[in-house]
Amino acid sequence: MYKKLFVVLAMGVLWTTAISAQTPDVTVQLRDGSKIEGRIEEMTADGTVFVRVSQHDQRRIPISSIALIDRVGGARGLPDTEIREAVGPAHLLLTSNGDSVKGQLVAIRGGQGSAQEGQPRSYVFRTQDGREQAFAMDQVSRVYLGTYPIAAITGGTVAPGLDPGVAASGAIRVPATGGWVSTGIRVRRGELVTFNTTGQVQLSDNANDRAHSAGTPRTAPGAPIPHVYAGALIGRIANGQPFAIGDQASVAMPNAGLLYLAVNDDELSDNAGQFVVQLGRR
Repeated sequence: MYKKLFVVLAMGVLWTTAISAQTPDVTVQLRDGSKIEGRIEEMTADGTVFVRVSQHDQRRIPISSIALIDRVGGARGLPDTEIREAVGPAHLLLTSNGDSVKGQLVAIRGGQGSAQEGQPRSYVFRTQDGREQAFAMDQVSRVYLGTYPIAAITGGTVAPGLDPGVAASGAIRVPATGGWVSTGIRVRRGELVTFNTTGQVQLSDNANDRAHSAGTPRTAPGAPIPHVYAGALIGRIANGQPFAIGDQASVAMPNAGLLYLAVNDDELSDNAGQFVVQLGRR
């Protein structure tokens, strides 16, 4: 009886391991536009990234061949504002809470299949001021590996989804369904930033529940700013407290850091439309 139980348990462990090995947790987008889905097991000091595609298929990919590691979106529908930042030479790490860090990915350590299997998996990132910071796997949403190859991946020279005139003018699209959108602009505390906002958003299945950037005359209790009109344009600096923008022509920045924009609503899944925001500095 015990022997049979042991065999059953052993088979269960092997089955679980096999399933785990075949369950992708990242999409690796190569610089030629092709994608590999799997589990990153390690990134070694020589810049080799080990990706487990299946139980019997482990890929070894030079980091120089990788454009993007995406944990959340399958390398699809990438925000235009992210891609604008990612075309530069620095690596760009996006966290799950909306922050971004520029520098260089230097290691991926710990977790199943790595040399430090007993440790939790972490992404080690060297910031532009030389500090090294470890991010737990669930803290990371995407990592762009520098000089994002827009032409090779999209066949164009501007960020996908942007009209060339809009891209050239630096306008930011803020979809009503998308949560916080990075503008790619770092501001100083007290700096006066100007906003020229067009477009409108729909805040529910009701076609009449629409708002311009000032919002609609009701509130949404679970919105980022509950006391500000639902549907209004709002901002946030890094991971700080959100602030109202609405239809104001200019707003003094409450803190220093990367500026994010969003639509003030508590349920985004039934929304539609977008704001197009032209930003300036004074």
